[in-house]
Amino acid sequence: MLRRPNISLVTWDSVRADHLPIYGYGRETTPTLSAMAEDGLVFEDAQAPAVGTPASFAGMFSGRHTAGSMEHLHPNHWQQATEDIRLLPEALQDVGYYTGGFHFNALMSSQFGWRRGWDVYEDHMWTESADEGIESDCKKRAFELLQQADLANFVVDGKRMLQGRPPVRWEAMWADIEGFLRSAPEPFFLWVLLIDTHHPYYAPKEYHEWNQPGVRRTYALNYLMRRYRGMIGERRPSIVNAYDNTIRYADEFLSKLRATLAAEGYANDPIIVHGDHGDELGEHANYGHRPLMYDTVTRVPLVMENVGETGRVSGPTSLLDLGSTVIALAGADERLGTRPSLLRNERQDRDYVTVQNVMDDGRRMAAVVGPDWKTLYHPAGDWGAKSFPEESWEAYDRLSDPMERENRWGDHPIDLEGVLREHLVDRNGGVESAGSEDDLDDETERRLRELGYID
Repeated sequence: MLRRPNISLVTWDSVRADHLPIYGYGRETTPTLSAMAEDGLVFEDAQAPAVGTPASFAGMFSGRHTAGSMEHLHPNHWQQATEDIRLLPEALQDVGYYTGGFHFNALMSSQFGWRRGWDVYEDHMWTESADEGIESDCKKRAFELLQQADLANFVVDGKRMLQGRPPVRWEAMWADIEGFLRSAPEPFFLWVLLIDTHHPYYAPKEYHEWNQPGVRRTYALNYLMRRYRGMIGERRPSIVNAYDNTIRYADEFLSKLRATLAAEGYANDPIIVHGDHGDELGEHANYGHRPLMYDTVTRVPLVMENVGETGRVSGPTSLLDLGSTVIALAGADERLGTRPSLLRNERQDRDYVTVQNVMDDGRRMAAVVGPDWKTLYHPAGDWGAKSFPEESWEAYDRLSDPMERENRWGDHPIDLEGVLREHLVDRNGGVESAGSEDDLDDETERRLRELGYID
């Protein structure tokens, strides 16, 4: 019987492609990934299915654009958005894989419906305090009053600044990951999602390769960049340095993982590294990852090692195909959402790929990405500092204007516009927003505030 390989999937939260040297960045942010790329498979233009971690993973783990909305960050909404779709770990279990997932992202927790298909699932959603009863109720009511006054996040960020406590680090879950690698029966599938690269961008001091402020000032900058972007000004280089330092720290995880896999005898098994979406760093008047359709937040890294193929793949690639690629590596015939694998024998040379985010009223932001041009649609609304008083149709020449500064709608290829308009009217069902008003537990709410998902 043919041996099924052990497969490791590493996700870097909020990492955009153009801050990695393998995509032309001038800083050595990822020495380990660069070494992997030399003898691995690099995708030049990988596009996320959506902007926002659960929206992106719903696509990557199912092969279909999700009807879930990043404007509804509530457990019931995301449980409904994924309940009728088959997820990657379920498919792998069905062909004999032992599956393990590890992360600190509250939006990918069991509470939000992501526990399905995992033999081991450590989302670290434990409560740090033992607050119960009256004390907990008082804190909840205080938060509600602060929210009404638009001061809740000011208080949360202010508390973190005063405490000077660094964000959670991947090292805190390394023992669990290492234990999985040493005890998991073969074949196994390991998935690790690192949020170290998510704002507020503070890596351990020994990874401050580029000058950045201390932890308290980093929290202050994080608060300003997400809420008062006009006040950033000359502080922007410090934010960029901090972001790059977190990527360098995430690369160290990759180094440690590869060394451990080699020590356990798995040096020749597949590893896939990718981003779930990017982050804006002042481009288009934004910081972080509002659900906009620009390459700063949709174009992400994708590198594979030990997959029987090397080199670089040009042209747009959709991470909707990621789940099917993992299943193909597992030697199974199933494909998720009828999507093909990204490996050579199935990979399709596409004229375009699509990205979308669903809004709370059913409208969608969407983009159609070709090798030379990208067409975008943003509905009217205030999406961070980027406000659209009316619906916006945009087009960018990706070769001459990679940062998408000059809207050239009218000069764009008409076929891309046709695909974009067709995509916007093709609803494919859709999940109702019922259940979006359910209460979050205190720990989940705290985590989401710290990550900037709740204003």
